[in-house]
Amino acid sequence: MSGPMKGVLQLIENIDKNKFELDLYNFQYGDDLPRFAEISEEYNLRTIFLIQRGRNYLSLILQIYSHIIDHEYDIVQTHGFKPTFLVFFVRFFVRFKWICFMHGVTNEDLKVKGYNLLDNVLQLAAHRTILVSEAQRNRVFGGSHTKRVCVLRNAVDEENPMPVSGSVRSVRDIFNLTRECRIIATVGRFSPEKGLDVLVEAFALLVQQVDNVHLMLVGDGQEKQSVQKQAERLGIRNSVHFTGYSKTPGDYIRDIDVFVLTSRSEGIPNAILEAMAMGKPVVATAVGGVTEIIENGISGKLVPPEKPHLLVQPLVDLLNDSNLYRRLSIGGKRRVQKYFSIQERIKSLQKLYDEVLSGG
Repeated sequence: MSGPMKGVLQLIENIDKNKFELDLYNFQYGDDLPRFAEISEEYNLRTIFLIQRGRNYLSLILQIYSHIIDHEYDIVQTHGFKPTFLVFFVRFFVRFKWICFMHGVTNEDLKVKGYNLLDNVLQLAAHRTILVSEAQRNRVFGGSHTKRVCVLRNAVDEENPMPVSGSVRSVRDIFNLTRECRIIATVGRFSPEKGLDVLVEAFALLVQQVDNVHLMLVGDGQEKQSVQKQAERLGIRNSVHFTGYSKTPGDYIRDIDVFVLTSRSEGIPNAILEAMAMGKPVVATAVGGVTEIIENGISGKLVPPEKPHLLVQPLVDLLNDSNLYRRLSIGGKRRVQKYFSIQERIKSLQKLYDEVLSGG
């Protein structure tokens, strides 16, 4: 489940239902029911699916227009380029308040870069643009306008940070690893901005300094095959474990020693918040909103991006120094509890709704 979707579900579960009523819209391509339908049923969400056939965006605009007219929505909230694009045009024909969320972006090809640029322009027409980190302000048009553009950081469920299946099997049993081995891991898409190639290169250096250490990569995506080939080329394939996509990544992370994120760009990565809430020490690249989560040396370790050799020493220190390990684990968990709670995030968002509806 994506970070933006987690935020939406947190909102649905915790919003003041005596004051706000929510409808959730999602896209359905042709006759195939989207995977999101399973989540809708699980969470008992009132979800409306907009039917898309090919690239008929005019049909989507008309569908959205019809729903807004029929339901007389006070606020329409968008997440992602396509909803932003569609709602931008609908607002020419019907009046409503528009809140545009801009999450972390990917830049894997020219088409996606073009989408991101257009998204950046169109958000100027929204009543409010919501960023997930202060670091985004420099990249968003009008970002310095503090009233229209504001930051609402991601939050994490402290009691249940990552989905788990309830299985009692340890990952050491699943991958036939000894109890003495050490495991570092990451969770996320196999896409260029996640820098998994940097992590694998750093791990190849790490195994030269630490015995019996393994790397676990939880996720799937376009870069998976190239990362597998890289591990083989570096001679570490037997120590790098590819779990594939998992609905319950917590099954893996609960048994690891250190969580690592080597992204080239980020918004506010939920995976870091979740790992910290689970009491795992984190080593991450100082990009985007990561520096707004981790206080270097207090609640985790920060390293420059694209520098695999600089990633090695913090990992060595954490794996060899039990006092440092304990201090960063506790520091990370405390920081999440204090600054990234779901309740405070929902309060802030409800306050924002009131401001927008009152014309503020």
